[in-house]
Amino acid sequence: MNQPTLGVLITYYNERELFRQCLYSLQEQSCAVDEILVYDDASAAPAADYVPEGFPLRILRGPINHGPSFGRNVLLNASRCDYIHFHDADDLFEPSWCERVRGPLTSGGVDAVFTEVSAYDGRQLLCERVMGLAELAAAGDLLRFCIHGAILPGAATCRKSSVLAIGGYREDLWQSEDFDFHVRLAAQGIRYALILDPLVRRMRACGRSGQQQEVWSSACQAIKRLAQELPAPYHPDLAEAAAKAGSMLFRLDARQEARAAFELAAALGPPAFGRQRRAYRLLSRSFGPERTEQWARLYRHGLPDSLRRWVANIGW
Repeated sequence: MNQPTLGVLITYYNERELFRQCLYSLQEQSCAVDEILVYDDASAAPAADYVPEGFPLRILRGPINHGPSFGRNVLLNASRCDYIHFHDADDLFEPSWCERVRGPLTSGGVDAVFTEVSAYDGRQLLCERVMGLAELAAAGDLLRFCIHGAILPGAATCRKSSVLAIGGYREDLWQSEDFDFHVRLAAQGIRYALILDPLVRRMRACGRSGQQQEVWSSACQAIKRLAQELPAPYHPDLAEAAAKAGSMLFRLDARQEARAAFELAAALGPPAFGRQRRAYRLLSRSFGPERTEQWARLYRHGLPDSLRRWVANIGW
């Protein structure tokens, strides 16, 4: 039986030296990948200037900045491999990444492999396991897991045909494109394997996703469309996701967008606010999430730390 081929597809936009480090981390793999493609999204600092001499890759450069969704689709269509791994240019690979991922792919029967990702800010470790895949391993519902928490590109290696079947990334989503992509991928009922060790290092705490208002507004845009595509049993999960987006937008002072998100959550649910504290859940059901967020702001900024700790300790 022939071993399936594995390609790494990197989107680049002015990551400069971090991109060079990313390539070095690929060079240090215990076994080699079959293909490395890079999409340079009209960078002012061209990706070609940061490639180590003699490094085997192919760069595709766009004349206009379109964002990562467009670039990933270009790379998807250019790849000749059976399995593809979308990767951000400022993330690094652990030396065993390729070998560990190839294991489930070679054994056959899986459409995707998900690994853990660690997060750093420079040299400081922020989180050892960002994805929380242990929760997925215990629950076993990939679609529900993807709705409640976005999977990062670096965590996933997917069968190319499965990605093509959903049309790749939706290019009209400026942010939260990874959330939308992995929900649609999971909705196919793909077979997957989990590696609970962190095999990719996320090196920047605030990259493009630091534009939080854009992120959560785009998430609502994605949820509206997903609600038309996913089975009804998952609509309460989408309601929870919309409610979370509304809460985050309210805290960013995007009041009009927050109200629209809460209205979307009510139309899909109503949401149970299951991941909020008991007091929040009770108040939201009686007075609505927008009023509850107003009170929550007073609570966070008006009460002494000691009193807030006491409230948390009694389970409210």
